[in-house]
Amino acid sequence: MSSSSDPELPLRVTRSPACAEQAREPWPSDDGDDEASEPAGRLIAAAVPVFAQRGYDRATVREIAREAGVNVAAVSYYFGDKMGLYRAVIEDIRDQRQREFPAPAVGDAPPHEMLRRIVRTLLARMLAGDQRGFEAMLMMREMMSPTAVLGVLVREYFKPTFDVLRATIEQLIEPLLAGELNTQAAHEGSTKCAESLVTQVALGVVGQCLYYRIGRPVLEQMIATETLAKHYDLESLCQHITASTLAACGRFDIIQERDRLEHPSSFTNDRRIHLESNGRHEH
Repeated sequence: MSSSSDPELPLRVTRSPACAEQAREPWPSDDGDDEASEPAGRLIAAAVPVFAQRGYDRATVREIAREAGVNVAAVSYYFGDKMGLYRAVIEDIRDQRQREFPAPAVGDAPPHEMLRRIVRTLLARMLAGDQRGFEAMLMMREMMSPTAVLGVLVREYFKPTFDVLRATIEQLIEPLLAGELNTQAAHEGSTKCAESLVTQVALGVVGQCLYYRIGRPVLEQMIATETLAKHYDLESLCQHITASTLAACGRFDIIQERDRLEHPSSFTNDRRIHLESNGRHEH
């Protein structure tokens, strides 16, 4: 049997009979059957701030069990080992984000609307979390000091949304790429350069979203509180990042696009077609 620390396996813990009896005692009495009140749920909840503040290597199952109010043997009983518990914590955060903020699929809407939906999903997932910020802190720690869990996290959580974003950027930037490739038809490697451009623009979108998560303490010192509240909420950031990306793709003027996103009723379909056509012709 593979160890629960195998990075390629999802969490499938076999409860050890040897520690079953020990793990069951003593549990505080629970009223109701809320999942969070169960020993496994309490361990996951207690583990988030411990792993976030100490990191995987320095965190101990004894401290987590103490914070959860359960016997330390419960970690082995429910999760196999510390890595099994850590994987369950990451999966719990990931699953909650995916349930609350599902990513759109390619073709769900026209490219410019798809971009807005993806940006909103990315921002919502990054800015959401517990009030004390331990969930976001833990996810950032995992990216900066990766464990065996990162590969699965990238493959099952980050990459699917990034692939949709990249496909959307490719659709938006296609007129520019077509013109560039036509002028460089004999230039070897121009197609690869175009592919890299699409990926870099998509990563630029992710980077903008991520900054508003990790740079919040800096923004709070640089920007007045009332300005932050009015212009740096999720919807305002979504409008700005979408508009700047559409402008970078040669679709619209950033000021006009921000105005359209903020006041969609003032923009008719004919005006959008006119602006989009002008954007293509100018390039």
